[in-house]
Amino acid sequence: MRLSLVLLLCLLPALASADASRCHAIADRDKRNHCIATVKNQSSRCYSIRDSDSRNQCLATTQKRKSRCHSIRDRDERNLCLARF
Repeated sequence: MRLSLVLLLCLLPALASADASRCHAIADRDKRNHCIATVKNQSSRCYSIRDSDSRNQCLATTQKRKSRCHSIRDRDERNLCLARF
């Protein structure tokens, strides 16, 4: 799951050009909420994500707050988040 999450986060720029209706086709609830939150820039959607690292990544992206990256426990995911700022 971690690998697929990292891949999803790497593909976010491509997903940003997609419309939110395509996000609704994603079966995994956390990935779907992450997609919708980033496409629509709705940080409130991030709070529906169960995985705390994914939730913090989503909040960092939508709120454009680097400080959120420091709350990510997984070192690789945290570094990936920090690299985006």
